[in-house]
Formats: sequence, structure tokens, C-alpha cells
Amino acid sequence: MTVQFLLADGSRVTFGEVNRKNYQGLIVPGSKIHESSSESMTITHQEFAHSLFTISHRVFEFFDWIKFSVKEHTGLRLEALLEGELTISENQNTLKLRAGQYHLTDAPLVTALFKRPTSCHIFITHYSTELLEQLGIKVVPSSPTKMPDEMSKLIRELLLNPYDESLRNFYYENSVRELLFFHLAQSETALPAELENRDIAAIYQADAIIASHLNEHFTIAKLSRMTGTNELKLKKGFREIFGMGVFHRLLFRRMAEAKLLLETTGKSIGEIAEIAGYDTAAGFIHAFRREFKLTPREWRNKQKESEGDNDV
Repeated sequence: MTVQFLLADGSRVTFGEVNRKNYQGLIVPGSKIHESSSESMTITHQEFAHSLFTISHRVFEFFDWIKFSVKEHTGLRLEALLEGELTISENQNTLKLRAGQYHLTDAPLVTALFKRPTSCHIFITHYSTELLEQLGIKVVPSSPTKMPDEMSKLIRELLLNPYDESLRNFYYENSVRELLFFHLAQSETALPAELENRDIAAIYQADAIIASHLNEHFTIAKLSRMTGTNELKLKKGFREIFGMGVFHRLLFRRMAEAKLLLETTGKSIGEIAEIAGYDTAAGFIHAFRREFKLTPREWRNKQKESEGDNDV
């Protein structure tokens, strides 16, 4: 673990790695799970590490009054409280996070205080300097504020995503950028101006690239370079024109391909699930039903029945 937890006397909290098969709680796909347990507290720390960012999910359970500090990754991070209440001190300032709130901070050392038995769940994304430079816009710390619905929904999806390893990593990289986009969209920070014709053309060009390379994973940064626009305009354009983000547009395209395979081939549900980027057939079936209100098998049978009726 690169993040350090320190007790009030300065001693380090000792963690042990947890066997994923024995862990009963929510598991962040691709993360390592570490846990520390004592008479006064239990801390579970999960972290997915990438060269450009990290995604963490922490669960705190306290059975007595306790004060501790956390030495964080350097750089900007987004902290969102999913459950409970958290009072923290950073850079000699005290602030309180409540469930449903988030803030941006770059404080390397944070002190938390719990005055009574309680628990809380917190989601954290650390952004590297390189990733922030790729965005091409300055992002500064912000005070606690309510999470917009899109941010809250995306965080829940991040913690429950069913995708296989290659698509999962691509999904994470696009999603951590999307979280900043949601923050900027509701803050006073200036977003790009209205889309011009050349921007709209770039959006459709990016969509065409996705459609013709469904098995490839283009990052927002790469698509922006390929189409001659910037990341924020690309995000804004996809939402305005298609009503969804870049990653979900890829999933939409893959679902359309899956639907076509169900109609025109004899491939198994498992094979089609793999083509669509899902780790399990169950995950694919759930996503397909959510999109088309039918399971893949029901869809296939419906098309066969339709073809039979046409033959009469």
C-alpha cells in the first residue's frame, strides 16, 4: 500500500492483504484489498492502480472515539462520501463531508476525527499531473458540495462494473475523466463554448472511428487527437448529440453488434458476451435486458418467430 494510515501517536496502522474469495463486501474489480482490524476500528482499503490515476474505495468502522491521519498520493484527488459522515482537517482547515457530497483536494496529509461509534464509505480518485495536463484545463481544489446525479450514478457503476479486464481498464480511464467533467459542468470553471460546425464534425468522426473498431479501446485523449478537438468538447459533444458519454456510446455500438449477431449467427450467448466486452454471460444478459427489455435468448427467439411468420 502506498497510502499510509497513522494513529494519533504517529504509529502506522498495520494492514494485511485479504483473500478476495473470503471477502464478503463490495469488491472494486481489479483492486487489491487490505484490511486492518482492532478493538477500536476496522478499516478496509481497496485500490485499483493505473499509471495515470488510482481508484480507491475505503470502508471505516469505528467502535470508539478515534483520531487518525492519512498520507495520501500526491496530486489532485476527488473524494466522494457514499455513506456516513466525515470530519477532516487538511492544511489547518476543518471541513465536514456528508453522504452524497464530494470535494477536490490536493492536501497530502489529512486528519480525521470520529467522536462516536460510526461507519462511513468513501470513494477516492487520484489524478496524476500527466492526466491533468492531457485535459488541457486547470482544475483546482473545491469545497464540499452535493454530487450531481450523473456523478453519483457513475461512481456506483465504477464500483459494480461487470466488464472484462481489457474493457474494465479502458472504462476506468474514461470514467475518472468523466467525473471531472461532471464537476466542471456544475462549477464556475469555464467550459468550452458552444459547439461549432467543425466540433460537430469531429464528434461524428469519433463516433465513426468507434463504430469501425469495436474491438479496440480508444481513450478520450486519443480520440481527441485523432479528430482534432479537445477532450472536454468531445465529452460535451457526445452528450449533446448522442445523449450519452463516449464509453457508453461504445457499449451502445457493441450492444447493437451483439443484437445483430443474435439475429444472424448461431454463436452462443457466452461467445457474444465476450465480443461485447463482458466478463461473464450473466453480466451481458443483465446489461442486454436493461437496454432492450428482453434477455439475449428471448431476443433471438423473437427474431426466429418473426422470420417464421414471414415464411407463411
